[in-house]
Amino acid sequence: MYIVVFTFLYGVTLLAWPLVAFAMGMSFAAPTSPEFQVASDLLFKILMSYPISVIGAIIGGWASYRSERYIFPYWMMQLPLLWIIAFFTVDRFGKYLHFLG
Repeated sequence: MYIVVFTFLYGVTLLAWPLVAFAMGMSFAAPTSPEFQVASDLLFKILMSYPISVIGAIIGGWASYRSERYIFPYWMMQLPLLWIIAFFTVDRFGKYLHFLG
């Protein structure tokens, strides 16, 4: 049941992703101060690679479920949550990343 719920939730996020990506792409094009440049670049890369994680999680989760491995799909379906956690972590603590750039 969990795999169906996650597939539905991630499918909804994929439907909304083009609108969010367009809005975020416009905001990332704006000039930023040097201390936030690294965070801005990381946020853009995280946002643009999110659909890859969702598609990979859905395909990998369903493939392993079909091969009757029932624990691995649960963990596989959690993969896109890492992108969401990374996005909010960089968004929150991005001002401390300026030493990387």
